[in-house]
Amino acid sequence: MASHGEPMTTIWPEGFPRVPDQAWTRSDVKELAVGYDNVEEHGWYDNLDPTVEDIKRVLEPGDIVLDYSGGTGILIGRLLEAIPEMPFGVINVDASKKFLRLSLEKFEKNERVAFRWIRYLKEQERVQRVQEVFEEPMLERGVEALASTNAIHLYYGLEETLDSWRDIIQDDGHVFVQSGNIGLPNDRMPEDSWIIDQTVTAIDEAAQTIARNEDRWSPYTDVLDDEDRMTAYETLREKYFLPIRPLSYYTDALKGAGFHIEDVRHRTVEAKVEEWYEFLSVYHEGVLGWVGGSERIEDEPPTDAAVEDRLALMRAAMEQVFEREDAFEAVWTYITCRPA
Repeated sequence: MASHGEPMTTIWPEGFPRVPDQAWTRSDVKELAVGYDNVEEHGWYDNLDPTVEDIKRVLEPGDIVLDYSGGTGILIGRLLEAIPEMPFGVINVDASKKFLRLSLEKFEKNERVAFRWIRYLKEQERVQRVQEVFEEPMLERGVEALASTNAIHLYYGLEETLDSWRDIIQDDGHVFVQSGNIGLPNDRMPEDSWIIDQTVTAIDEAAQTIARNEDRWSPYTDVLDDEDRMTAYETLREKYFLPIRPLSYYTDALKGAGFHIEDVRHRTVEAKVEEWYEFLSVYHEGVLGWVGGSERIEDEPPTDAAVEDRLALMRAAMEQVFEREDAFEAVWTYITCRPA
């Protein structure tokens, strides 16, 4: 990671504190955030490299980058390493206090990094706009670049989010969007490659077949014939892994928000099966919740033994889906746009 406490020319406008005086900044670092942050070591996180290069190409001294859905700060760490000397700022904006708290732990002493939490407003069923959490000096200044990595497919209120981007980006700014969960037409899909979250459905289907055919899993198979419960588990899975939307959904939304699409490209990234298993293990309830049950559906949590079986079945299903190969090719889509 970039070293802490680096000297730099003042980037932030007066009246915009890098670290807001809020309770989350003084809370404990949560285990979930640390567990997620470990994916930085996974090879498939090389999907960030093109975005780092894109930002590096346009960035000038004194510029500010908005890392929207910056999470635990994985992109930020790579940016700081790639551009160690240039005085620039990057603001981590995220809806997760836990992830932001870990990012703060890593970068609090680095003057190039600022932090803002955008809350989910339950009554309004939306996430705050950045305009609601930035002080006026930053709103007047705007940012030169904005990045959204591995996240845009998770946005429920996409139109409102993109409108907020357009309001904060300078007229000559750049927006870099990428995701491994954007649906592509068949003629754009490289041979023998996956949209990464589509593997979750394939794993579930393989697990159901295995469970029906091996006595070991018989304690968990009654639910497979209960259509209502299985529909509930499918709905639960879609909360963890949203249905794949086509590329046109995102490009049309960006155009509608006032952006001009400059470039769309695709790249395959090798994902190691073991590393993908480690990632999915964090969200096992969303992958194979029907194995042992879910408190959200059954009103009681699965036993520890059931969770162990769930993970074992998930591993067996992944071996089948990926034909016992050590890795698979996942497709990432990169969209570059500018204010129209």
